Amino acid sequence: MAGLKAVVVDDIDSDAGQTPGAIEMRLHYRSEGIAGIGFRCPCGCGQEGYLPIRAKGEGRTQTSEWEWDGNEESPTLTPSVYNSGLPCKWHGFLTAGEWRSC
Repeated sequence: MAGLKAVVVDDIDSDAGQTPGAIEMRLHYRSEGIAGIGFRCPCGCGQEGYLPIRAKGEGRTQTSEWEWDGNEESPTLTPSVYNSGLPCKWHGFLTAGEWRSC
């Protein structure tokens, strides 16, 4: 089953950021490095979400974090992503820069 390419944008609020599945790498406000990924729901509902991340192999710093493989162009996150906002309830994975529904 083919997935939806996660287009990396500079700003999720830009015109390009309105594309379903668009992602924005968000920098940590106190230090260098990426703290999370903003995303436009891949289902097309238009909702914006945010996923706090940690580098693969690092310990948790918060209760809800996704493990990130470090690839800024085609990221992989684990575990799955569940957009709990109404109305869509999209659930799937971001793997090698591609969104795939469960």
